Amino acid sequence: MKLFGTTTSPYVRRVRIAALEADVPFDLVDTATPDGQAALRLVSPIWKVPVIEVDGRILFDSRTICDWIVTTHGWGGLAAPGDRWHAANLLNAIDGALDSAIQVFYRRRDGHDVAAMPFAQRQRARIDAIFDWLDGEHRAGRFGDGAALGLAEMSLACTLDWMDFRDTYQTAGLFTELRAELATRPSVAATMPHA
Repeated sequence: MKLFGTTTSPYVRRVRIAALEADVPFDLVDTATPDGQAALRLVSPIWKVPVIEVDGRILFDSRTICDWIVTTHGWGGLAAPGDRWHAANLLNAIDGALDSAIQVFYRRRDGHDVAAMPFAQRQRARIDAIFDWLDGEHRAGRFGDGAALGLAEMSLACTLDWMDFRDTYQTAGLFTELRAELATRPSVAATMPHA
């Protein structure tokens, strides 16, 4: 499997973790380089990572790719969801928080004063609301019991670690025990974002 992406992308990290957990070998094409960007644009019309090339097929989007991994190679060390629809809601919420943080990150990187920007304030409020809901699901035992790494737990870890790495949202105190337990997992530890 050829994986197009970067070592800093939380979406690419999800795929890397899923591949490691299912023992699926992959070669990373680093899209942070000009050559990597050119290669990405040859295979994907949306120019976003992750993208995989496998068995003569091109797949984009981390959720599609993770679905391909577990469908073709099994869940490996990942826990299959007990309630597929609830797990989808958890993933949608996590993706919503991450998308908001990414929007603020790019505006800050482009030189905008995001602290005073109403758009950024709305994005932070959206992240707050999502994490409040996820915390309620966690406290009710419907998410992140710590016993298993499922797609939602993996996505949450990738999101929170990226928020810390890019300093886009204060994550201190969020899912502390779950994060500590997941951080010891080899696939999670090996894929931590770094410059």
